Amino acid sequence: MEKAERLKQLPPYLFVQIRNKIREAQARGIDVISLGVGDPDHPTPSHIVEALCKAAHDPANHPYPPDEEKGMLAFREAVAGWYARRFGVQLDPQTEVLALIGSKEGNHHLALGLLNPGDLAIVPDPAYPAYLASVIFAGAEVYRVPLDPSRGFLPNLADIPTDVARRAKLLVLNYPNNPTTAVAPLEFYQEAVAFARTFDLVVCNDNPYSEIAYDAYKRVSLLPAEGALEVGVEFNSLSKPYNMTGWRIGMAVGNREVIAAMAQVKENTDSGIFAAVQHAGIAALTGP
Repeated sequence: MEKAERLKQLPPYLFVQIRNKIREAQARGIDVISLGVGDPDHPTPSHIVEALCKAAHDPANHPYPPDEEKGMLAFREAVAGWYARRFGVQLDPQTEVLALIGSKEGNHHLALGLLNPGDLAIVPDPAYPAYLASVIFAGAEVYRVPLDPSRGFLPNLADIPTDVARRAKLLVLNYPNNPTTAVAPLEFYQEAVAFARTFDLVVCNDNPYSEIAYDAYKRVSLLPAEGALEVGVEFNSLSKPYNMTGWRIGMAVGNREVIAAMAQVKENTDSGIFAAVQHAGIAALTGP
């Protein structure tokens, strides 16, 4: 069998390579400290587990979930409330919030909803592997913009050639950053929004580490930047802050046209998130 050309373009998936090396070392009796995929080693808080169990016992939650392509309205309202409390951002849960089966899938739905074969996406280098893969799956091209250590691992958007910026339809950001751990100030997001406006592209910030904050660091989001809702979307996840990596639930928030495009991809791809998991997500976002 001949694999699709798009699969041949993919580099080996980094975290699978790391996992395999760890297993090989463990098989030789080596006690390994894993620096691979980030997976909290604490249990999910009990009130979230209890919400799941209660909802799972309710037969009303056993069919396909309501609003399967967008997520339950109650979950989307919880997301909007969480963003308002965390970042002071007012979101319309009907049009500016989308439930995701973990934020990883959001990268693929975004690329498939925005990019045509031959289009260009600007992706940071180094970066989480899903960003590159999603662009390849969409048949688009990647322009890698280096994360500059002298700038705190922020990309220098002014260094992107004008012809590249004019071709691009998507700028991908990720702060707090994987793998550098760098953070971006609101001023940088304002710069990114201005860049997106100038070159008529969408900017996406993948923000699943927003809640990992130490030493009085104030959480930052793309969306409070002036004009961000006109050009931007952001992904977040319940995985890291609530120890729910295996539950697979997250969200996309932001520009309503982009959210609608992603929802159209989702309605033709999956059948939504088990309603009991969404009820657990509500408990996470509204609980202690």
